Amino acid sequence: MTEHTHNRLRVVVAPDSFKGSVAAPDVAKALASGICRVAPDADIRCAPMADGGEGTLDCVAARLDGQWQLANLEAIDHAQRPARWFVIDDGTAVVECAEVLGLPLIEQMAIPPALSARSSAALGRLIKAALDAGATSLAVGLGGSACNDAGLGLLVALGAQAFDVHGALLTPSMDALLKLDRLDLSGLDPRLRTCPIRVLCDVDNPLLGEHGASRVYGPQKGLTEDEIQTVEAAFERMATAIDATPHMTRAGSGAAGGLGFALAAIGGALESGAKALIDITGLATSMQAADCVITGEGRSDRQTLSGKLPMAVAQAAHPTPTRLVCGTIADDARAALHEHFVACHTLVERAGSVDAAMAEPARWLADVGACIAQELIQAKR
Repeated sequence: MTEHTHNRLRVVVAPDSFKGSVAAPDVAKALASGICRVAPDADIRCAPMADGGEGTLDCVAARLDGQWQLANLEAIDHAQRPARWFVIDDGTAVVECAEVLGLPLIEQMAIPPALSARSSAALGRLIKAALDAGATSLAVGLGGSACNDAGLGLLVALGAQAFDVHGALLTPSMDALLKLDRLDLSGLDPRLRTCPIRVLCDVDNPLLGEHGASRVYGPQKGLTEDEIQTVEAAFERMATAIDATPHMTRAGSGAAGGLGFALAAIGGALESGAKALIDITGLATSMQAADCVITGEGRSDRQTLSGKLPMAVAQAAHPTPTRLVCGTIADDARAALHEHFVACHTLVERAGSVDAAMAEPARWLADVGACIAQELIQAKR
């Protein structure tokens, strides 16, 4: 091996998407272009990733043999939409919650429905479509949902029945959850009994409490402080109604507005989506052989520490040093993040403002890539 080859930089670029701004493959490409600007002979492996949320399907489809499937379904915005899923050659259907429950679907509506009126039923319809197409097992990516109904809509779409205190049938939504008295699971699709379900959670939050779905993620979906306690009480009533209270404290049960809880209640195995996808793609081996791993996301905050992709990448890459690249970092998370990443880089710091960073994210990502490459070359000398 020549000295030149020996000193060649080996970098793995494994970012999540910068939600609402840049897709994960484009983030990786921009960072790699900056590295090449400084180290044109660098050995760069671009491995755009996901954590169970948006981009999970594309991450799997890029690395595993299988085929795309499509069905027209009513999504969370009540519009009929083509919804994708990916069937791996072993018969596993990979389903992404964000396809039909994603927050962008609500945000683009002229008059978005209140959080209380939204339901997770569209994910149940998507799972039924995958079963109808012959899926023998399921991998359900949870993340980026616009609902907070503990999966009541999902369960009803799969055959459950919800009743109020007067015995009247409820149409599922978060509002219906508040009126729930009894939940009958006897009518669930019988195919679910023999279909293993891997639940790829984008966070490890439980259903209830200080770190639960409603308290941590509810406000960004429109839940007010006064409503949180009422909603949590309804979540607990629902769990009691189906004898599923042990699942409320499981890591990931609070993912996607409590969808993790509902899927666990019908036999799903909750796991870190980021770790599962790192395992599926075989990324850990190449990260451990690299000089540096670069990961990232649009905004890093205390939620990043709750099982988001950058944390999973850093853990799987160890002992290889990992650098975090993001649009912005919340001040109250900076110290904690530095405990896990050898360096944290933000586009806002490079660009000078949020507006400038948002206007040309690829430019500033490339700048960060070049900066990282210079630091790595100096460290090798």
